Amino acid sequence: LKRGTKSQLITRSVHDSTDEVLISIEKMGHTVVNRNLYERERHGKGESHHESLFTPRAVLYPESTQAVSDILKLCRVAKIPIVPFGAGTSIEGHVCCVEEGSVSIDLTKFNEIKLPTDGFLDDFHVRVGAGVHRLHLNEELRHTGMQFMVDPGADATIGGMVACGASGTAAVRYGTMRENILALEVVLSDGSIVKCGTHARKSSAGYDLVSLMCGSEGTLGIITEITVKLHPIMPCVTSAMCVFSSLHAAAEAVNALLQSGVVVDRCELLDTNSIVAFNRYSKELDDLPEMPHMFLEFSGSHESSVREQVNIASKICLEDFGCSSFIATSDASERRRLWSARHQLYYASLALRPGSSGIVTDVCVPLSKLADIIQSTADDVEELQVIGPCFGHCGDGNFHCILPVLDSDDDDYRNRVEEVNRRLIKRAIAVEGTVSGEHGVGTGKIKYLPEMYGQEAIDMMMSVKTALDPENIMNPGKVFNL
Repeated sequence: LKRGTKSQLITRSVHDSTDEVLISIEKMGHTVVNRNLYERERHGKGESHHESLFTPRAVLYPESTQAVSDILKLCRVAKIPIVPFGAGTSIEGHVCCVEEGSVSIDLTKFNEIKLPTDGFLDDFHVRVGAGVHRLHLNEELRHTGMQFMVDPGADATIGGMVACGASGTAAVRYGTMRENILALEVVLSDGSIVKCGTHARKSSAGYDLVSLMCGSEGTLGIITEITVKLHPIMPCVTSAMCVFSSLHAAAEAVNALLQSGVVVDRCELLDTNSIVAFNRYSKELDDLPEMPHMFLEFSGSHESSVREQVNIASKICLEDFGCSSFIATSDASERRRLWSARHQLYYASLALRPGSSGIVTDVCVPLSKLADIIQSTADDVEELQVIGPCFGHCGDGNFHCILPVLDSDDDDYRNRVEEVNRRLIKRAIAVEGTVSGEHGVGTGKIKYLPEMYGQEAIDMMMSVKTALDPENIMNPGKVFNL
């Protein structure tokens, strides 16, 4: 012991404390405790480019809400940090361990979809476990004629989507995760099991705890069950692909479509670099012209109403914004190929620099500012000579610039990448936009929040955090640092 350093003694003490609690959890019999190094490393990283400071001591697989409650009670007493884990698809370091002795709680076993026995969803909602994946949910719902419409692209879990405040391609019509939740079941750091929200379509009774938990990133509690809103599967659907001479004109067309009252389900904008990545990576479609594109989708109960929306959109794009091609299709297989390819664009961007990981920007700005800001970002990419496709959900002002980086990149290249990101965030904040439209804060965007909100708002968030989690064991080091 005399030869050991103080830090070694502290580390040994932390490990001993965590290991004692893990043994107690195993004895309870309701939770699998996995100490396999591969699983621990996988759960401590996810798809983020952010590095975890520590590897979790174990991965826990509880089988019930009561099991989660029992785990948190033990961890709170021993001050063991908890990092919730869904599918690991978050990209801002949400599942990274920033404190020694942390444990990961994997909610895979919370996979129940509580459909009514008669198969009818008259109230347009369904209760699901936090570990249910969104694609599986829609497969199970198909026979009911209903669907869950929040589509972030990745096959994330519903619990993870709530925790990160996710949205996606369909937000322009159906809203984000925040608008598609009625109720939650949450376990707080002291083991309390809390019911948030109701199954009514609206309520003005008390604080909105559902919205508080949505986007809390596991820092306030662990979400175990969600009641999500559902929408009818429309019988008539048409997708369109539009080609523009400039990115600015394409973005301006988006605002014009919405101001004209055109009802779109999805409205995606891709710059020229995105199309280059698209063509190299996707096997779904033939090569597209290397020019800015807009992908649209329309749906309705009758073909005539859908056709009317398509015709209005076509006229606006072709006559007012220099669109050179507007191709629409109602063929289901063609539509699936189009959107499948769009959802692969993150990986297509990384493939432009094989072996890279992606720094992903996620600003959301007022629609009137979108054209200038996305064009300026594309110009920055060209000026600073970095790889950075720009694309996004332009119908709600949210877009991404994917900046692939390699371990072998020198400081000069990384500085130029960071400069693209810095300029973009500065512009977004200047127009009262947000640094994250749908990915969340995690560890990656903590430093930008004070400039965006002001320190008073951060202090208010910290007050909520310390009230609900006074020991700071719930996913510490995310959203802000205490």
